[in-house]
Amino acid sequence: MYVIVDSTGNLVESFDDEREARATLEQIVGEAPQAAEHLALVTYDEHGEPVGDAITFSAHAATH
Repeated sequence: MYVIVDSTGNLVESFDDEREARATLEQIVGEAPQAAEHLALVTYDEHGEPVGDAITFSAHAATH
């Protein structure tokens, strides 16, 4: 599962597909650039445990 959370830990949206999650993060920041510093994409495994590091928009943008 992939979730977008804000800087206070609130769930913004969740996804089963990583590409869809990344595209939504990109869309949100495209519409509200100031949101980039307050959002992160977090991956969870099948047990509900976070996997790896959270992806911030700046890290996501660097890969595109």
